[in-house]
Amino acid sequence: MRVLMLGPDLQVRGGVAAVESALIASLPPEIQVTQLATMVEGSKWRKLVTFAEAIVRTIAQLRRRPDVVHIHFASRASSVRKMLLARLALAQGARLIMHAHGGGYRDYWASLSAPARAATLQTLSRAHCLIVLGESWREFFASLGVPRDRIVVLPNPVVLPAALPKRLGRSHVRLVYLGLFARTKGVFDLIDALTRLRPECLGRTRLVLAGNGDLVRVRDLVERRGLARFVEVRDWLSPAERDRLLASADAFVLPSYAEGLPMSLLESMAWGLPVISTTVGSIPEHVRDGVQGLLVQPGDVSELAAAIERIVMDDGLRARMGELARRAAEPLSIELYARKVVAIYGSVARNGAIPIAGEACTPS
Repeated sequence: MRVLMLGPDLQVRGGVAAVESALIASLPPEIQVTQLATMVEGSKWRKLVTFAEAIVRTIAQLRRRPDVVHIHFASRASSVRKMLLARLALAQGARLIMHAHGGGYRDYWASLSAPARAATLQTLSRAHCLIVLGESWREFFASLGVPRDRIVVLPNPVVLPAALPKRLGRSHVRLVYLGLFARTKGVFDLIDALTRLRPECLGRTRLVLAGNGDLVRVRDLVERRGLARFVEVRDWLSPAERDRLLASADAFVLPSYAEGLPMSLLESMAWGLPVISTTVGSIPEHVRDGVQGLLVQPGDVSELAAAIERIVMDDGLRARMGELARRAAEPLSIELYARKVVAIYGSVARNGAIPIAGEACTPS
């Protein structure tokens, strides 16, 4: 089976490229994937040239009649680019799978004009399958008018470490944040929350912030809040560096304002880390408050600080939640994910439909 996959360059720092890379590496050899980069990091000019090249290369690949076209998209510019490419694929009679990522599509949809909404909805509705990250996203896209029987829920995958470190008995509790340094990810709320911890709790706490974005502002805020002893700020980590950090960590924190289903959260759960996060996107479908972690309202710094205190000061709670987080991540293994994607590819290629009205790929 020949699959044409369109999405960000595999070297782009972010969850979509991580999903693409993990999937391509895990597909069986009979699935031959041609991946075309529609976006790269860099200047606006470089991004424009990359997309123009992607259009030309997509047209050439469509002439070769791939069995399936698999397009990864998010909101805003990503959606605009991918809807154009999707229309090209549909015009050539291709069997089309659209794969929705990111947490900003609700706000993006609200910002669109009526004609833009109509054009986007027409494209999504004509796709043979729309993959979404959770039940809340299935309901959202169905409410827009996408046929429900074409929507399949497929949470992001994780690579499960074979063994987990022993974490009890450490003198300090290491919290880890992985992601974009931006207001919408809650990273500045997280720094402010540390200033509200009781002295005995702050003394036990060590926070590692690793990612890309406004590193200068983050480092400056840490200094101005007097937290340099307690907070380490790192640049974006390679997969190996990320795994070493998660192995050394005690808990994961991501107080985002909007999410789809963040890869960093699932990767942390796979490493047996309890989670402190927010009630956005599909996170509550995988992290139950008080079970695999603690969920707070986005933007509530006091609630976030209280959750950090609970996690830092209760060793038994961290251990129990970490064990349950790992169990919750196991059904999301990349091996199971790849098998489900292969089933979708086969059904769409043969029948132009998804298996059992989308239910076959929804994790139990």
